[in-house]
Amino acid sequence: MTDKIFRDYTQEELDLQYTNLVTDHDRETQQDLQARSGAYAEARADERDLAYGDDPADRFDLYRAAGTSNPAIIFAHGGQWQRGNAAATAAWAEAALEHGVSFVAGTFPMIPQVRLPDIVDHLTALVRHIRSSADDYGIDPTRLCIAGHSSGAHLAAAVLVRLANEGDLDGIVCGLTVSGNYDLRPLMLSYRRDYLKLSEAETTALSPLLTLDRKLPPHMIVHGGDESDEFKRQASTFHAALDEQTETGFHVVPGANHFAVFAGLEDPASPVWEFLNRHL
Repeated sequence: MTDKIFRDYTQEELDLQYTNLVTDHDRETQQDLQARSGAYAEARADERDLAYGDDPADRFDLYRAAGTSNPAIIFAHGGQWQRGNAAATAAWAEAALEHGVSFVAGTFPMIPQVRLPDIVDHLTALVRHIRSSADDYGIDPTRLCIAGHSSGAHLAAAVLVRLANEGDLDGIVCGLTVSGNYDLRPLMLSYRRDYLKLSEAETTALSPLLTLDRKLPPHMIVHGGDESDEFKRQASTFHAALDEQTETGFHVVPGANHFAVFAGLEDPASPVWEFLNRHL
């Protein structure tokens, strides 16, 4: 009999739960998202490769909404904390602009060049840079949303929790996390431990679910209906914890896997946009 290492999962089963590219459909939807995002970034980004720090990877692309002082979404891309770029999720910038919201697509140094605690530091620096230099980008520094997808959702949540715990949430009016992991403990039992290389203390400190010491701004959590049971559990558990301390939204995109979830977010009538429009 094969040993269960977490909940009712064997090692192989847990590894599969935290693998997003399993089927041909998974790979096709990832490629479609990358193609659409890359094309939109090339065609529509107002400014690309802007610096927010000293590291060559401290960069962001800016999509300006019409007007001179717009709310903005600061978005962290996914890629298992190892890969990706600012253009990776640009497909969603189009929906933001349609709602009069500017879109900041951020990127950062990644594993193995840096460690996960460093990545959180870099994304925190991006948020603070946008807030302090908002006038330069036509952004209202009092109407900011921190958001992300996949590993970027973890980063967005980690930054929100960090800023809340440091009493530094000025101007951040909401959060949006899509298909993220908020408790890193099961990941450290999976194959991902081989590249995350976190101590037990770091695993706790970098898990938003385990460090909710202060109230967060209103927060929307999203996952796809066809994602793995562990991704669904991560989302529902984080939602339940947040729901005890702040206004929350929870949306499941029907029939969507880890990458097709974006198509559900682009719909102007999506509950996600109702939530964001109310807070931004």
